Amino acid sequence: MRANETVVRLLNAAQLLIQERGYNAFSYKDLAEKVGIRTASIHYHFAAKADLGLALMERYVEELDRTLASIDRTRSTNKAKLKSFIKLYRDTESCGAICLCGSLASDRETLSPPLQEAVAAYIERSETWIAERISAGIQQGEFSFAGKPADVAATLMSSLQGGLILSRSRSGRPLLATIQRVFFSALEAA
Repeated sequence: MRANETVVRLLNAAQLLIQERGYNAFSYKDLAEKVGIRTASIHYHFAAKADLGLALMERYVEELDRTLASIDRTRSTNKAKLKSFIKLYRDTESCGAICLCGSLASDRETLSPPLQEAVAAYIERSETWIAERISAGIQQGEFSFAGKPADVAATLMSSLQGGLILSRSRSGRPLLATIQRVFFSALEAA
């Protein structure tokens, strides 16, 4: 198996473990068993778990940037763009998982400072994009909201992240569809 292929398999498996269990609830031994390699091989690619976490966040941010650019390119209205963004979380909810970033945020105090910063940067990047779409929607007459777009963006991100966690305990009753309805009702209220 080539080194690059091994790294991808390790990152994929680690992401699933974090989304299912949490950052502190898996070890390199768990990861080695999942991928089918020795723990020493993991240490060859990621000397410490913090290195693995940073690599995951770098990949996650790159994926976010590609996804947001695609949404901006392919959706014509701000409402459609925001619905596409929310769908990313709804897709995660349908798998019974939580966002990698949300899972890492719940373990914040045990993360290395660079990993803490990477998680915060991801959330900030998402909130900035949402606020920009809300501002544009207000300017273009799509939304009649009179508040601060940044406040709404922070509320949406908090609702989506928390909604994923709470959805797990709702016995298969999704929560994010409700969050989406309430979010757009607030934006479109006169």
